[in-house]
Amino acid sequence: MSQHMPKKVLMYSADTFGLGHLRRQLKIASVLQTELQDLSILILTGSSMVHSFRLPPRVDYVKLPGLFWEGKGVFTSKYLPLPFEEVKRLRERIILEAALAYQPHLFLVDYYPTGVGGELLSTLRALSENGREAALVLGLRDIVDDPKGVRARWAADRVIPLLEELYDEIWLYGCQALYDPIKEYELPDAVARKVRFCGYLDVEPPAASSEQTHRELGIMGETFVLVTVGNGRDGFTMLDGYLQALELLPKDTKLFSLLVGGPDLPRGDQEGIRQRCSQMALAQPERPVRFIEFSPRLLEYMAAADVVVSMGGYNTLVEILALEKRALVIPRVHLHLEQLIRASLFERLDLIRMLHPEQLSPELMAEALLAALHTPPPSRQRLRAVGFDLNGLHQVKEHVVRLLGARGRLPHPSR
Repeated sequence: MSQHMPKKVLMYSADTFGLGHLRRQLKIASVLQTELQDLSILILTGSSMVHSFRLPPRVDYVKLPGLFWEGKGVFTSKYLPLPFEEVKRLRERIILEAALAYQPHLFLVDYYPTGVGGELLSTLRALSENGREAALVLGLRDIVDDPKGVRARWAADRVIPLLEELYDEIWLYGCQALYDPIKEYELPDAVARKVRFCGYLDVEPPAASSEQTHRELGIMGETFVLVTVGNGRDGFTMLDGYLQALELLPKDTKLFSLLVGGPDLPRGDQEGIRQRCSQMALAQPERPVRFIEFSPRLLEYMAAADVVVSMGGYNTLVEILALEKRALVIPRVHLHLEQLIRASLFERLDLIRMLHPEQLSPELMAEALLAALHTPPPSRQRLRAVGFDLNGLHQVKEHVVRLLGARGRLPHPSR
């Protein structure tokens, strides 16, 4: 690539629930900027936490007004006291103006093919004009949701015609042998031909050693358990259950527990969990418990942990396996079934232990935690044996190089 003509990548990350979409795009942006020196990346994001992450060089973002996903296709304004449709129109205008001014060579859309409520349609059509200057790519995690729900939602939103007409490629961040969205979502041949299975998006181990992290946290030889609940909005039950389970463990079980609440854990729940952690640490100094609201250093804590207790989000589970960590996973099930499908699959492959949230009693959690403590961690050899490909970031980089090199010569999509 010429250093005099930097290629421009535009990324869309809706971020209506949690941090997963933004973290995935930042992970991709980081590896692209490390290996491709003449690249400019602009991220469109609705996340209020984007400022908390260290941006890679030559990466910037446009903050969209925040939305919140209530479930079942219902969105509301997260901060502005305005109706959803008004906020959506504002976001749509910002996205379109940013895209037209930036003139990207590649537009990488995460998860929502049409954007929230169709907010990307005008931008996708605008970028598809002028001789196909911009490559349009949809990036999907391994599992979107339960197949019946995905097929119904995509039919209602007319997603399949959009994939046929406008998108050049679809990058699947997973392994076809483990879960095949082409079959599960009944994609027609014209769309299936655009699918590129990249493998799971791997992670670089953090620079800080486990010993450094242990010293910073004050861990004095105890087994380190990290408890993370994603964005935290629905994480109280899991945090509460873990604290109750701790009290049921044998007295000689020496643990250091770090609970990370997430930025959307309600303020009252935060204070309640924080106080209980302080009280338990005083009552049982041999079993310290700490609570923090949020940290961009979660990967460092995970790398230093002996066991991770978490929900079943894509980034979290892939990071757990990439770092070869024992895990007790309690998937979110009340808004969609994606996490349950993924956690059930990984448990069948003997890579994690799963506890269904309907079984989230302190007794069962204590039993499952003890079992996880005594389970060998999943090795890279084990991952390879079950067909788990952790080469996704390299594959994405190769696809970016290929598409940017073909700019101006892209084949016209089937219409």
